Amino acid sequence: MARGLNQVFLIGTLTARPDMRYTQGGLAVLDLSLAGQDLLTDESGQEKEVPWYHRVRLLGRQAEMWGDVLEKGQPLFVEGRLEYRQWEKDGEKRSELQVRGEFIDPLEARGRETLEDAKGQPRLRRALNQVLLMGKLTRDPDLRYTPQGTAVVRLGLAVKERRSRTGEGKTHFIEVQAWRDLAEWAGELRKGDGLLVIGRLVSDSWTSSSGERRFQTRVEALRLERPTRGPAQAGGSRPQPVQTGGVDIEEGLEDFPPEEDLPF
Repeated sequence: MARGLNQVFLIGTLTARPDMRYTQGGLAVLDLSLAGQDLLTDESGQEKEVPWYHRVRLLGRQAEMWGDVLEKGQPLFVEGRLEYRQWEKDGEKRSELQVRGEFIDPLEARGRETLEDAKGQPRLRRALNQVLLMGKLTRDPDLRYTPQGTAVVRLGLAVKERRSRTGEGKTHFIEVQAWRDLAEWAGELRKGDGLLVIGRLVSDSWTSSSGERRFQTRVEALRLERPTRGPAQAGGSRPQPVQTGGVDIEEGLEDFPPEEDLPF
């Protein structure tokens, strides 16, 4: 399997003061809501700002350390990883992808520009939203074209977590999307190929046929690289231009509801 790489870096503002909760087993859980705006360049060379909102979950000592300190509007740096979770609800299998915070640090607010959305939530301009992943494709790419002729591809990426030198880690399943020339290049890949992804975190929401609100977090690729495996495959990595557009704590989460079931 391709070397597992799973890193998320965010800089944004807290949209509200976080509330700390505890699982039935006594594990502290702190959910942060972070907002910012990415500065992207479109095909015509014009810069545009794209807003984003992401949840970050802290567990254990990190949660207790920051639970009574953070306030609404605080600029915050987050380093973490994408965590894939799967569960069953009313006989239906569900899954989610959340940001597991591993290190956070409040940032100085002076000199930063924020906007306020319709709900009165502060959103940081010139924010940071970067994801680095390396894993294997779980299926052949799904390459399609919009009615306007723009190429878009959806990729399934399996990223294996390495918890120790000898221990087996969990595998995280992450949806990746790419556009235009990058999409057409990725469309030539096949299931099992290794892939390095550099991109930004995106959250989609929609209403299901039953009227239930659904959410999906995915990665929008800005750069893709094909890892090589030794001299026999040298030259197989094709750099791409930027395209805009321990204690195992898992056991302590078994009695904690998934994000969409939380009362907020």
